[in-house]
Amino acid sequence: MNNANPTYSDIVALLNTLVPTTDPNIESAPHLAFWRTMSRDEFVNKDTSDWGVSGPLVALNNPNGSNFFLALSGKAPFDGSELPQMPDTNADPNARTATQDELNLVETWISNGAPA
Repeated sequence: MNNANPTYSDIVALLNTLVPTTDPNIESAPHLAFWRTMSRDEFVNKDTSDWGVSGPLVALNNPNGSNFFLALSGKAPFDGSELPQMPDTNADPNARTATQDELNLVETWISNGAPA
């Protein structure tokens, strides 16, 4: 992974690390393993209203306006007040939460305009 200039493929690789490709529990999530079937443009343009929280999955150049970053970092509404931090390790014991370095990677990717 290129932490200075991450690309969409780095983000997909990170998500596949957090939720292993062999993990059967992801199938019970409302969004399934969405990142495995979406192009970069579909990912960036996804509205998450049908997943329980309204707004954009990715707000370009604005990590704190991106549900993707909020969910991974455990910030409201993904702080347990409305929804759990993602991945939800209570519902999916095979998954793990992101480290600070991984969160920094996601934050940089979004801040850089979410390059392909």
